[in-house]
Amino acid sequence: MTASRGLQDLAFRRTRNRLLLIQVILVLLAAAIALPLQGNEFVLALLYGGATSLAGTLAAAWRLHRVAGRTNDAAMADAAGFYQSAALRFVVVLALLVLGFGVLRLHGPGLLTGFIVATAGFLFGRPQRAR
Repeated sequence: MTASRGLQDLAFRRTRNRLLLIQVILVLLAAAIALPLQGNEFVLALLYGGATSLAGTLAAAWRLHRVAGRTNDAAMADAAGFYQSAALRFVVVLALLVLGFGVLRLHGPGLLTGFIVATAGFLFGRPQRAR
């Protein structure tokens, strides 16, 4: 592994971890606000929705990291890897939402609220540099 590759890995891990932390904080804050207002059923669904977004983030990050680890510098391969990570995130999120709504029969508005709140973390998760 070259020094620049090591710095890229460090920056990637910092960015991923910061984004996940932001998402967790937003979901827990929303749960704390919703608990006295909406009750346990809503908050449980909210936490599940937040976890769904986190799982999608982790799946996409894993896929992007695998693609970035390739030595192939072709722009088309990089673009394909980006779209593959987005497709993987979509599949993971869709499967978990179907599980939450269909199988677990969680409170719909709570589940969607948690998912949206966690996904909003992308607005605050700027890329980190390796120092």
